[in-house]
This record gives sequence, C-alpha cells and structure tokens, in this order.
Amino acid sequence: MNDWYKLVIADFNRIEIQTIMQHYDDINDVIDEDINYLSNYYSISKDKFIKLQNITIEEFLNVKMKYINEKIKIICIKDEEYPFILKQIENPPVFLYTKGDINILHNHKIMAIVGTRKMTQYGKDGVIKFAEGLSNENITIVSGLALGIDKVALETAVKNNGKVIAVVGSGLDIVYPPSNRKLWDEIIEKGVIVSEYPLGVQPFNWNFPERNRIIAGLAKGVIVGESAKEGGSLITAKLALDFSREVFAIPGNLSFPSFEGCNNIIKRGEAKLVTEVYDILEEFNWENNNIGIELDISKLSKNELNIYNILYDEKSMDAIINETGYNTSEAISIIMELELKGYVKSINGAKYIRC
Repeated sequence: MNDWYKLVIADFNRIEIQTIMQHYDDINDVIDEDINYLSNYYSISKDKFIKLQNITIEEFLNVKMKYINEKIKIICIKDEEYPFILKQIENPPVFLYTKGDINILHNHKIMAIVGTRKMTQYGKDGVIKFAEGLSNENITIVSGLALGIDKVALETAVKNNGKVIAVVGSGLDIVYPPSNRKLWDEIIEKGVIVSEYPLGVQPFNWNFPERNRIIAGLAKGVIVGESAKEGGSLITAKLALDFSREVFAIPGNLSFPSFEGCNNIIKRGEAKLVTEVYDILEEFNWENNNIGIELDISKLSKNELNIYNILYDEKSMDAIINETGYNTSEAISIIMELELKGYVKSINGAKYIRC
C-alpha cells in the first residue's frame, strides 16, 4: 500500500487527492507543510489536513493489514504497476483495488464487451460468439460483471480459459449482484476484479457511470453487444470515443427495442458494425497474430517496463524519447533488449509496438 493512501484514511475525496498529487511528489512533504497554507491554497477543510498529520504508523498498518487479509492489492496512480493506458484518460482513478492477477491489467490486447441486463437470446448468442472468439485469440475481455450481457461475456471467456477483467461498482467485499458469487470467485482465480472503491462501499447507482470510464479506459476498444435507446453501455461507448478508443456494435433486428441503441450508434457513425471476430482482429491488425500466451512482464527491468508500458500503440523513436525522458542511446539500447526478449517488435521500419 502506497503512503499516499493516507489521504484516503484522512477522508480526502478523489478530486482533492488528484489536486494535491499534482503539486507534490512525496506525501511526507504534504504532511510537513503548514496546515493553514494547505487549507487556504487548496480550499480543503483544515480538519482533513489535521487528520492526515495525526495518522499514526499503527493506524496506517492496521488499514494495510485489513486489505492484505482480504488479499486485495491497492495500486496507486503513482505506482509502476498502475496500467499506463488507464493513466491517459480524463479523471483516472487515483487508487485501484484489485483482487486476482494484476499482470492482466497490462495486457496489450484488451477488448470491452458491454450491454443490457435484459438481453434477448439473439444478443446472448452474439456476445458468446465474440467473447469465445476473442478469448481464442488471446484477447483479454473486460466488462462490468452486471447481469445480462456483461455476465455472459465474462462467463464465456472464463469457460474458454481466456483472460478477464471485471470492473465493479462496489467495494471488493461486496459481491453484486449476489447471484454472481460463483463467477466472481472464478474471475479472482483466473483473472482480476477491479474497483476504485474501498471496502464497505455499497453498489450505489451513481457508482456505475464512474465504473464505466474504467472499463473504457482499460480497453483498446468497446463492443456494444445489445443496448436499448438509452443505457449504461451507451455511456461506456461515449466515454470510449472521448478516450480515442474504437467502438463497435453488433446490429440487431429493427423490431427489437433492445437493439435500438446499437443500431443508432452504427447509423450515426459512432460505432463500426461487426458481425464476426475477424472484424475486430482486422481493425487492430491482430489477425494471424496469435502468440499463444501473454508475456510475463514481471521479468522486465524498471527501464524496460517504462518503455513497454507506453507501446500499447505503435510509436516512433522520437515519441518514445519524448514520453519516457530517455536520451536516444538509452532508448535504442532498451528497445533492442526488449526486441531480443520478444516483448517489442519493429513495424514499418521506424515504429515500435508490443508483441
């Protein structure tokens, strides 16, 4: 648990934490700062800064042990383990609460599948087709663990031994809906469950639109499997567009109200019509690129990981140097090592991307 988590213990909200983090590199510098200055400058209650300064080592360790006992790992946005692609979205979560294999969060090929809770058999069949096909191509599936389309997508991927990420709108001690307990446990065993909410937070309605931005932020693209004219999956699709992700939709019968949303975003040009898995593979140039297993990034050095993390999209050497701060010789040396190890490949002679 990163020391920055003391801000959560002291009851700072996400916006306040983000603001403070932008101005300080070390939480101890905040703790040592004058309380009146901090309160006036950031327009944050003085009581919160007093509480922050009064947090004891014992109190901090007690909170830390509570999460360790629940087998929950907390990833701070300042940690190297934080998914680089998620950092790029507007208003990323400051802390991620995770249970399962966190390495999956760094997979290069991640697709979101979202849709209505009140699915038709046609919608279910279509999502099974895509979830199964994408899993067979070693593409990680991320979804929201709601009933309906979300559950079917994750369930199908798990059954096909695929990698999965479930993003939930509650603390990780609250299984919601309760009927998903079996799938919840399977995902912890074979994938990872993610939340931005601490233990004890109930699945309030307003949590789910916020959860949707994480689903869109982790993925290269979003597939809307079935959606009515309005719904949470369309919020996820809109967020994906805002984050410069690709959006796809499975078309439905014109007489099905539950497909009106899918058909509309296709008609408006906001989503690309897809009818088979190859449509997705072709869009991202993933066809005939079945590696078999995801690479183990835990074997990479800190410098190698810094460059590997930014290569979720193809980048030129100049872009790599600008984003990482390495000089030319350092960047070339690290990339050559990554290529030799099979983590990165050169494309078009002058750009690089993860394998």
